[in-house]
Amino acid sequence: MEGKKNILFVYTTFSTFVRTDFNILSEKYEVVKYGFKPQKGLLKTAVQMARQFVFFLFNIWKFDAVFIWFADLHSFLPVLFAKVLKKKSIVVIGGYDVARIPEQNYGVFSNRLRGFCAIFSMNNCSLNLTVSSFVDRKVKWIAKKSTRKLLYNCVNLPVSGSSEKKKDLILTVGLIDSERTYYLKGIDTFVGLAALLPQYKFVIVGAEKRVKDALLGNSPANLHVAEPVNHGALNDYYKEAKIYCQLSRSESFGVAIVEAMNQGCFPLVTNVGGMPEIVKGYGIVVKRDLSEISGTIEKVIQNNTPVSSDLFKVALKPFLFEARKKRLLGVVNQLIKIE
Repeated sequence: MEGKKNILFVYTTFSTFVRTDFNILSEKYEVVKYGFKPQKGLLKTAVQMARQFVFFLFNIWKFDAVFIWFADLHSFLPVLFAKVLKKKSIVVIGGYDVARIPEQNYGVFSNRLRGFCAIFSMNNCSLNLTVSSFVDRKVKWIAKKSTRKLLYNCVNLPVSGSSEKKKDLILTVGLIDSERTYYLKGIDTFVGLAALLPQYKFVIVGAEKRVKDALLGNSPANLHVAEPVNHGALNDYYKEAKIYCQLSRSESFGVAIVEAMNQGCFPLVTNVGGMPEIVKGYGIVVKRDLSEISGTIEKVIQNNTPVSSDLFKVALKPFLFEARKKRLLGVVNQLIKIE
């Protein structure tokens, strides 16, 4: 009987998304982790890549495939070794690796070397797994020779609550730990909305204290700012909110949107990245215009727009754990079996 296939799992940060894929793959394959530690400075980065080179030089022969989260400096050598030795390589494109917002120094393509490594990885890996149609289109445009397959990120959702607890409350959620994330998450726009609509309560969840003190100290009286909370407390916010806003300037997917819809929040998002794909016909997509957004919020609340958690459950099926597990195992199994 043939033994399990061996996969080398390369990552930079073992985040929830990364851990989820590692656990899924570990159910069927022998998976070994390789953590690349990003460093600031050319010399420190060179040391990390030299270590990676030595590891691959002596160990790549042990593996049937390489699975890499994100295209960046850390994906260059794994894809190169896999290509030279005719092994399969898969790169998950999560969004940061196709982004470029130079004024915020955000995205892989804000740096030429990192951009080069990302393009090489996308063009030369066996398959790019893109987390949204938006990201898929970006990869197609950036890396003309790339092979791609859409595979949405997944979210583990709790049981949805009753809509009876809903209040005229507008919520946004995000880890806001710097001026950059404050801008990227569109918090400035959200604060502007609170000022325009003093009759409603607005809530921001996820602002770290130093950012809260520095950037949100003079917020409107109807705006409540909460620091990061655990999932249980966050779920309580979702259960109370009538409208969930995600007004990001860059967002490849949008976990909080899925979580909010699961609890019956009416989603309102800017026409950016992968967010419109999530709300698709179940919410409202707006331009970044305070007058337009505030008018939309008033209409939703005044019309008491009905929201059905059961209806949202249909919309959220592609983003559930079981959906990603089934497709990911299918894709990897098919790829590894190809001679």
